[in-house]
Amino acid sequence: MAISSRDRAWEYVSRIEFHQSFILSANAEAGRPSPIRITYSDLDYRLESRRADGPVVLVVGGMFGGRYMSMGSWDGLARKHRLRCVVPDKFGMGGSGAVPLEYRIQAWLDMVPALLAHLHVKHVAIITHSNGTIYTLNTLLKSRHILHPTKPFVAFLAPWVHPSHSGSLTALSLVPEGVLNIWPSIAKFVNTKVAPVFMFSGQIVSGITKSTLPDAQLESFSQNDYDPELRAIFPDLERLVPKLFMEENISGGADEAFLSLKRGDKCTWGLFADTDEAISMVVSQERELALAASSSPNGDSREKLRTAVFFAESDIMIGKKGQEWFGQCWRNQDIADLISYTSETVPNSSHETIGGPAQGVFERLFEEIALSFG
Repeated sequence: MAISSRDRAWEYVSRIEFHQSFILSANAEAGRPSPIRITYSDLDYRLESRRADGPVVLVVGGMFGGRYMSMGSWDGLARKHRLRCVVPDKFGMGGSGAVPLEYRIQAWLDMVPALLAHLHVKHVAIITHSNGTIYTLNTLLKSRHILHPTKPFVAFLAPWVHPSHSGSLTALSLVPEGVLNIWPSIAKFVNTKVAPVFMFSGQIVSGITKSTLPDAQLESFSQNDYDPELRAIFPDLERLVPKLFMEENISGGADEAFLSLKRGDKCTWGLFADTDEAISMVVSQERELALAASSSPNGDSREKLRTAVFFAESDIMIGKKGQEWFGQCWRNQDIADLISYTSETVPNSSHETIGGPAQGVFERLFEEIALSFG
């Protein structure tokens, strides 16, 4: 008897590379009196032809972003371009343990090098989405060494900007603190009782009578050069994945909301107070690294830190004002000899769909990273 597309979709989402885990050691001073489990996906986990020193991408998701984002197109792209893609669940999401809000960034800074060491990965390129910007800027300041030694690269997709700079009064920014505490429960209720919902960064994207991805996404996926298995089951995947995502733990979404909005006395953005300060610190760090490299007996073989920013054409989370402010944070710095900064607006994209197959951003990034590392 032929196996149905739905059954093949279930078989696909059950693959082991989407459900990896390791134990992050205890650190009482960082809010972890006991070890905690971290779940992640490790795409291309079983690719025999992958070299040990091959290209690796670390994806830092938005508010609800994690390993479930990697199912489908990203997995197909990773196999197509023969690179490895690691997508961890944030704390209190999926199977990852929770940490107190005030230690959320510190725990992340502990987790990233521990995870890469667990995977025997020395260097990565980073792709980050939405409020993953906060985590990524902290990572650049604390663990700059995890980037490729000669071709360091970071991409920001629809980067998060605090409402004080964007002026965007999104639904999330208007929610009272008491409601933010139950934000994940609201998302789960809407998803299971009202309509299919997939929220990766706090914006509700839904269709009561349509699937969670626009028809253009499905058409693009079927026409592009992805694995035939994925093309056949993608319509079932885009219904199944949000369901499974919501059935796991998403309680960490409340702390993600508090973090994004800098709400509460215990909330901290880690090594900096705001994005402009963080970028200034990154530039200063790059200047110090360049000076040290130029003084080396072996000379400076480094390339400039490459920073690529992709803004959504329609972004209700930060708006045009927030996009301009984020860009100015880079352009206002003296970066010509230190950082290669580029930015572009992705046509027909929103804050949520910018990483979708129809937009082609991940296709471009995966191809470029694979060629660069190769």
